[in-house]
Amino acid sequence: MLAAAVLLVRSRQEAPDSPTASRSAGPEPSPPRAAPAGAVPQSVAGHPSQLHEPPLLGRVVSAWTGLGVPGAELTFATPQGAVSSRSGADGRFRFDPPGSGSYQLAAVLAEGYVPFGPEWGQSPIRFLSPVPAGTPELSVLLEPETRFAGRVEREDGSPVAAATVTLRMAGAGAGGLASAERSWTTDARGEFRGTASEEGVLVARHAGLLPAAVALQRARSGTQSVRLVLKPVPEAAGGDQPLAGTVVDTAGAPVPAATVTLGGRGRPPMTWALLPAPVITDASGHFAFPAVPDSVAWAQARTAEQLSDPARAHAGQTDLLLALQPGGVLAGHVLHADGRPAPAFALRASRLRRWPETAPVTLSVIDPEGRWEIHGLRGGTYLVEASAPGAAASEPVRVEVPAGGRAERDIRLRRGHSLTGVVRDAKTRTPVPRAELALEASPGEDAVLARGNTFTGEDGRFQLDGLPETPATVTVEAEGYNRKLLTLARARGEVEILLRPVPSGQEPATDLVGIGAVVNRGDAGLVLGTLVPTGGAALAGLREGETIVRIDGTGVADLGFADAVQLLRGEEGSVVRLEVRRADGSSTTVDVTRRAVTF
Repeated sequence: MLAAAVLLVRSRQEAPDSPTASRSAGPEPSPPRAAPAGAVPQSVAGHPSQLHEPPLLGRVVSAWTGLGVPGAELTFATPQGAVSSRSGADGRFRFDPPGSGSYQLAAVLAEGYVPFGPEWGQSPIRFLSPVPAGTPELSVLLEPETRFAGRVEREDGSPVAAATVTLRMAGAGAGGLASAERSWTTDARGEFRGTASEEGVLVARHAGLLPAAVALQRARSGTQSVRLVLKPVPEAAGGDQPLAGTVVDTAGAPVPAATVTLGGRGRPPMTWALLPAPVITDASGHFAFPAVPDSVAWAQARTAEQLSDPARAHAGQTDLLLALQPGGVLAGHVLHADGRPAPAFALRASRLRRWPETAPVTLSVIDPEGRWEIHGLRGGTYLVEASAPGAAASEPVRVEVPAGGRAERDIRLRRGHSLTGVVRDAKTRTPVPRAELALEASPGEDAVLARGNTFTGEDGRFQLDGLPETPATVTVEAEGYNRKLLTLARARGEVEILLRPVPSGQEPATDLVGIGAVVNRGDAGLVLGTLVPTGGAALAGLREGETIVRIDGTGVADLGFADAVQLLRGEEGSVVRLEVRRADGSSTTVDVTRRAVTF
């Protein structure tokens, strides 16, 4: 997941006082000339008064509070090079395109926030200039960094001094202007501290010991404690070895500036984090990983338009050949329910059940025709969803992309409605300011336009737009309170949401109304995991390991995982009818009362 999210918040006002995606409307942005790591290239544009294209207006805000982030440096990739802009005291910025064409948001840097910096030329946030009339103001959401203090130790508890601790980010590529990945060295007591993205993974390494990894958790306040235990390398195990090779095109010519990524065996948690970060091929198409563990299983290369098949690879290999082929193209339009094109929207495309697993492609597009394109895809079945300001998200659309071929599909948004209300402290009934409300599993939740979230004001009141007429779950979070999942079975205009304060000395939990069970994907349906003893599922006699195959008469396979989970939730006291397959293969139908539970 990228470190920044973008949404459109309101129609254009006066200028403030202070994977390849989207439609191609000109040449690809030119990369900047060499600059120090993390530096922002100098603008190639003249003074704004010399420019004639309509400006793009926006605001950089904290993803946790919705407040403006002052002094953020935004870098835009243009056909002529890189152009930078800085946010003012209220987080607002103005970008004056130096001409017509296709632009990308290449990087956003702000002190105390996770940097946004995808590979150059492959930003998911793109727009065309001239900016269409009526384009809403952009709001760029930056994730505050989480503070942590850690210790690296051996199995006997003794400290490991001079260990290297590296922050890894899932999906992070190589060659971006800014990177959230960084490293620390432990002191004589094996300790280290710093700040990082809450979605990062810390990996500790030391000679003669096996590496260890731990995922950071969301912590809106305080300092998170982490502990990494390094075990001895087994005598029979081989040490890390180099892995190198060449990337070529269909004619056998070397391909420079291709990204090469490694993958591991099986699906153990955080396997990817224990492997080296992606590398970029040099001018002769050569790539090299200096030290690769035995757990490496495959390698894959890609550019914006092409990709190779995953090739079997092993540590010590120095002649690996990765041959690029044209990738598939998925394209179409995003339309409102009445057929009008959506000029600004978010889109997510997820590849289904194919090896190797790939992260969803998320886009942010501003195009007057509602046009979008994704290049460089592996062949297979994709689920495509879109969201836009003033509308509810589309239904997921299944599209088959042929290997190296092209698929066209228009995505139609649904009519949406607004939810208004107030968030209060469950004990004192006082308003809770700066609470975040967001649509769960929205297509716009990962670094894209029209993310479905909002924040309460000082009076605790809010308005959340884009809810569908079908059941939907809203997540509510505020510092010092349990997270709440509020499932709305039908459209509502006004609600009061009560948040329970976190007891002193305890970690925040999640409050929701449902059947009181953790569920996992299964071949036949939803497999029951941990059951809350006081929850409806346990009281109805259901047991861990049993499988829900039908919900209120509809098969789980027809609903899909997300929609099936939504139907298990609902309003307190309501009843859901489940068809359940027992461990012995028999089936039974059970009526389960939804109850308030805490996980």
